[in-house]
Amino acid sequence: MNNKYAQAELGSTPTEAVSSNPYKKYQVITVSLLLVIGIINYVDRSALSIANTSIQRDMGITPSEMGILLSAFSLAYALAQLPLGVIIDRLGSKISLGAALLGWSVAQTASGLINSFSAFIGLRIVLGIGEAPMFPSAAKALSEWFDAEKRGTPTGIVLSSTCIGPCIAPPLLTLLMITWGWRGMFIVTGVFGIVLAACWFAFYKSKERYLAELPAQERERLLASQPQSVATPKPTIKEQLSAWAELFRHKTTWGAVLGFMGVIYMLWLHLTWLPGYFEREHGLTLYQTAWVVSLAYVFGALGTIVAGRICDRLVKNGVSILGSRKIVVVCALLSAAAFTVPLSFGSGIVLSVMLLCCALFSVNMASSTAWMIVNTVVDNRRVASFGSIQNFGGYLAGSVAPIVTGFSIQQTGSFASAFLISAVVASVAAMAYVLLLKQPISTDQ
Repeated sequence: MNNKYAQAELGSTPTEAVSSNPYKKYQVITVSLLLVIGIINYVDRSALSIANTSIQRDMGITPSEMGILLSAFSLAYALAQLPLGVIIDRLGSKISLGAALLGWSVAQTASGLINSFSAFIGLRIVLGIGEAPMFPSAAKALSEWFDAEKRGTPTGIVLSSTCIGPCIAPPLLTLLMITWGWRGMFIVTGVFGIVLAACWFAFYKSKERYLAELPAQERERLLASQPQSVATPKPTIKEQLSAWAELFRHKTTWGAVLGFMGVIYMLWLHLTWLPGYFEREHGLTLYQTAWVVSLAYVFGALGTIVAGRICDRLVKNGVSILGSRKIVVVCALLSAAAFTVPLSFGSGIVLSVMLLCCALFSVNMASSTAWMIVNTVVDNRRVASFGSIQNFGGYLAGSVAPIVTGFSIQQTGSFASAFLISAVVASVAAMAYVLLLKQPISTDQ
């Protein structure tokens, strides 16, 4: 590589090079937009859990009904994954993610206007379907713009949105709720998402479109330095469906699906019930809870970024790309389980916060690494398909977590059994990665 694009990966050139290197500029634009969209994705899905107590009181909803309402999103999110993967691979990230963002933001806005439990369930289902393309689309965009050995860091940055969103959600949404009520909170966040969708359509550019707009000489020079970026003929719909179905024949696919089920089970338990845990078990006020939960998610955000850096460093030191991902995801899941078990036996507020911070750091390391696995084990044309299959399995488990937790609290009066179950699920998921995730699908015969 001896041209101005030779080091066009995120973090490989000085900051000032961004303005003079258009390839680098669009890499930064891609990561930045995906990060912000990921944040609003999680802010929107966090809104119901933040307003949990207020909505139960205002609408007369029981804890078990709230568990069902919380799970309506994740079940719809999971079921939407399978068809959406093929659609994203067919249409590309720009159209798929832009339309999805617009759709879920409209549903979020409408959630502030309804008056019945059944209507709320319907809008949560629409929200789940709308948010479903987010991370498969992000994985596809990152696989286009970054070489496999350098995707760890940008993937970690984008996946940090899964913690930054829940981190800023409690104080931000609490402030909105105190100012305008829980209905106003839904409306404001929904309108922001609509504006963000317009920004995505205006500023994001796929790598294929970027290359097509380059002068011929510069395009040839860039393709010469990155031969793996050469465009391949677009497959037919029949070929895409066949390639999608073929993924289910491989142990690697099932390892990723079963492993991610444990990741999302634990993540979704924390996302939906953590505020209620601190209010119920430790008697914190709504405002105190908001700040404690935010602190836990700061550690989660650090975990996603640390995971990317560790994976890239392992690859640099000679570990295979898939091997680096496997080491990190297994260790992270086992650590998350280890930090969660003590919560089942009861602890003071300080120790509980420390354990939950460590657990969220670990499980978010696992989540970020799981998405690095997606764009490691398949070629670019099947990244969204594989990612959506993984997400399908994960959010099937995620849809169970709030219901199991809600009924557990109703029956036992505490969170002890819910935390213990999540630790067991995470440990089993780690074993799935160990036993089934062996090699990339392109060579997994």
